[in-house]
Amino acid sequence: MTSVPPIDPFQRYLENLTAETVPHLAELVAGDVRFIDPFHDVSGIAATERVFAAIFVSLKNVRFTVIDKAWSGNAWYLRWRFEAERPQGGQILAFDGMSELYFDADNRVRLYRDHWDAATGFYEKLPVLGWVLRLLRRKIASAA
Repeated sequence: MTSVPPIDPFQRYLENLTAETVPHLAELVAGDVRFIDPFHDVSGIAATERVFAAIFVSLKNVRFTVIDKAWSGNAWYLRWRFEAERPQGGQILAFDGMSELYFDADNRVRLYRDHWDAATGFYEKLPVLGWVLRLLRRKIASAA
């Protein structure tokens, strides 16, 4: 690919993502898109949409905010902040991550890889496991 694919449509999609807008992903990705994050490695539009839709089953007030973006080589990189609320108890989940997006010749995303710290972003928020992980993190930090 000789030109830089436009990132603005994808950024708008991500920043305006709701349960109702999940199906609009098909307008931006290749039919055989591959999506990878700390919990998933799926291929195809339907599988990727299921991953996105699942976010809205367990969380409310979901929001992605793109903080920075960069084009390098043959990929776009979006640095973002994820925020959501657990329906039970109202606990806020918030963490930073980065999406690595590779496009095909038709300017559709063919590889979509999310990088974020599952321990800090998810596991440390769980009642028992979170306590253990936070304790381990503090012990490792104090030993350094």
